[in-house]
Amino acid sequence: MTNGDLEARSPHVMLFEIETLVSNKKDPTQKEGFSDPSNDTIAHQVLRRLFDENYDKNMVPLKTSATVVSIEFGIQNIAQVSEISASFTLDLLFSQIWHDPRLRFEHLTPCLQNLTLGYQMVEKLWSPNVCFVNSKRTEIHSSPTPNIFLMIYPNGTIWVNYRLQVQSPCLVDLVLFPMDVMNCELIIESYAYNAAKVRLNWREWAPVFSIAKSKLSDFTLYGLQWTKNNFEYAAGQWDQLTVSLTFSRAYGFYILQMYIPTYSSVFLSFVSFWIDLKALPARITLGVSSLMALTFQYGNVAKTLPKVGYVKSMDVYMVLTTGFIFLTMIEVAFVCYLDSENNIRRKARQTEKKRERLAALQKKRDKKKNNYGATTVTNSPAVEADLRSHYDEGFPINGGPVHKTSIGRQANHVFESLHALATIGLLTDEEEIPTRWTAENVDKFCRKAFPLAFCLLNIIYWCYYLILNYQAKERAVAQMPTS
Repeated sequence: MTNGDLEARSPHVMLFEIETLVSNKKDPTQKEGFSDPSNDTIAHQVLRRLFDENYDKNMVPLKTSATVVSIEFGIQNIAQVSEISASFTLDLLFSQIWHDPRLRFEHLTPCLQNLTLGYQMVEKLWSPNVCFVNSKRTEIHSSPTPNIFLMIYPNGTIWVNYRLQVQSPCLVDLVLFPMDVMNCELIIESYAYNAAKVRLNWREWAPVFSIAKSKLSDFTLYGLQWTKNNFEYAAGQWDQLTVSLTFSRAYGFYILQMYIPTYSSVFLSFVSFWIDLKALPARITLGVSSLMALTFQYGNVAKTLPKVGYVKSMDVYMVLTTGFIFLTMIEVAFVCYLDSENNIRRKARQTEKKRERLAALQKKRDKKKNNYGATTVTNSPAVEADLRSHYDEGFPINGGPVHKTSIGRQANHVFESLHALATIGLLTDEEEIPTRWTAENVDKFCRKAFPLAFCLLNIIYWCYYLILNYQAKERAVAQMPTS
């Protein structure tokens, strides 16, 4: 009998023949075509028997106990992790396995090891309605048809596998950025049935695994954890299965694009300490250019981050580097002020010395006049020129100003005194008293202090945040199940 002949017969007659075969009233191998693996007549008739008018997909399989659903979660690809949207996107293989005794067919035929069916048959099955309750978006891949695998075993066990793309939220904490660790969660539960009707369990062996081949450019999957919890709703208690993924940021990009250029700007600003104070425009230009370059570098990174209200590691670093460049500008202003004040004090000391010399000259002249009388002294042209310069400035002699018109009348007396002062060295220039805080001394101090302080603070910065990054990774690994 051919397949066409079987299909032309009534369903009741064919089902009767199948039951007769299963009850060993006839040997199924003696029936032409039934033992042929390529013959799907038996599968066709079994489906008709299983999905008859007695099967109701809206009713739970078990009336007296909960249906246990085993969940398998396989990560096929990590598409994206975004701190801007606080979410991650996964391509995953999601399996549900449960037992529906209404779909047993082992008593109908021993010839079928399983029934592998198309995705259209999923709509005809009772489903535990398992979903990702915290997902932002979930889609079934269609390439070209919906990627759904359905298999029914002889004892009524059903295996449904979906190839999904799921976008789910992440807990974004950028305190350690760019050395931060991001935790993302997917929560699985039955949307329609509480724990009294449907119980969710992880598969006994390796329920969560990753077969992802691609690697994210800015994140690395560091920890993978799965847990089971219960959640109380108004309608009862629901089982929840949670998958937690911990991502560690790969901060090599920020070292190359942020840290190293910024270090270059800071050390370039330190070059101004070796530039002479007379080249003041060059020193100012160097500091301002370094500050602008630093601001530009930070702006490129900040625009890719969410606007958060707490201090990030990158903010601490920017304050540190900006502060050093700002201090170099303050140092330039300080040494300019210091040099100006030293010049004013130097001129004041020179003027005071000239007054003291003239006062000593007058005193010496009066003393000599009283003791020895007037003495005629012939002065050299250089001494006379120096005297005339002092007279031109209007310094007092004998308590009153001396003008050019009085030079001739008092020349003889003054020349005698100048000769005596020159003999004892009062008209020679004395050495300037060295000033401790000069522009040159400040520059010399800053040449050593600024680089050393900057290096020390950077060592503290990197040690502190790298330790925090290591501790965050260790916490993620410690939370992973051992089985």
